[in-house]
Parts: sequence; structure tokens; C-alpha cells
Amino acid sequence: MSIVGGVDIHRKQLAFDYVEQETGRWERGRVAPADRQHLADWLVRFDGVEDVQFAMEGCTGWRYVAEEMRAAGVVPQLAEPAETSALRGRKRRAKTDRADAKLLRELLATGRLPGCYIPPSPVLEWRALLELYHDLRGQHSGWAQRIHATCFHQGTTGLSIRPLRTRRGPSVLSGARPWDGIR
Repeated sequence: MSIVGGVDIHRKQLAFDYVEQETGRWERGRVAPADRQHLADWLVRFDGVEDVQFAMEGCTGWRYVAEEMRAAGVVPQLAEPAETSALRGRKRRAKTDRADAKLLRELLATGRLPGCYIPPSPVLEWRALLELYHDLRGQHSGWAQRIHATCFHQGTTGLSIRPLRTRRGPSVLSGARPWDGIR
């Protein structure tokens, strides 16, 4: 037996739509809340099924969904969001989670899914770390300026991040020149 389906990912729920190819049995619904445990519990229903494939858009949250699917023996297929939207055509009625999941299922079943590459787990880990580092470096100057502005608002010329040592031990942060300790 083979199953083809689509999953629409959101922060609060995962909408699904799948069909058993041989019997034509169709099912749709949602997994809520959208977390690893509830998804893993839902994927248990596919134990023992030889060929199970689900399509999902490459949006926020796709990584954990793909990891859970792989762990359950389900083949995840990642769709490129812009091309998938273009294949939807002109908007004739309201777009819903059900409609998105159904579209993904239909595109996967007919072989028209605009696929994306899913990198191996080590590559995904490195990407996540580098993106975090990049974001932190980008915010550094803004936070330093905010600290300086707050200190100036309080009537000091700056703030030394390095604690001063006294005979009694380290003291609290002291006022100093704005360029001391903040780089």
C-alpha cells in the first residue's frame, strides 16, 4: 500500500490531507498543537506501510516536521513556497489550511511538486548556528547604542561592563567612559 499526502505547517497546528493510492481512502484533519510529540504520535498510524510520502512547503517549522517524518519511516518532500503558490493559480476563493494541504497532496501525486533539496542533518545544524551568530552580530551595535542611551538618560557618561575590583571584592557596575568595556 502507498500513501501520498500534504501537510500545511503553522505554529499552532498542522493541517494534513492524504490518500491511500490502492483503496482511494481519503483523510484530512489537523494535528494540534504543532509540536514534535503530537506529530510523532500522529505518524504512528503509518507504521508498517511501505511507501508513505508527504509534501510540505519550505516555511518556518519544516525542519522538525521532516525530521519526525524520517524517524517514522515517512518520506518528506519539501516544496518551494513561491512556485507552489504560482501553481495554485489565481485566487478564486479564500485560501485555507485544508486547501493548501490538498494542493500539496495533488502536486505530489501528479509529480508536479516544485521540490527543494533537504540537506543532511549536520549541514542543517551548521546553518542554524551560523544564522544565530549572524543575527547576534547584527544586533550587537544596536544593543550597545541602547545601553549608552539609557546610561546617558540616567545622567552618566557611559557604563563599564567590566566590574571594578576593590578590597572587599568585585563592585557593581560603575560609571566610566562610554568606550570602556563595550566593543
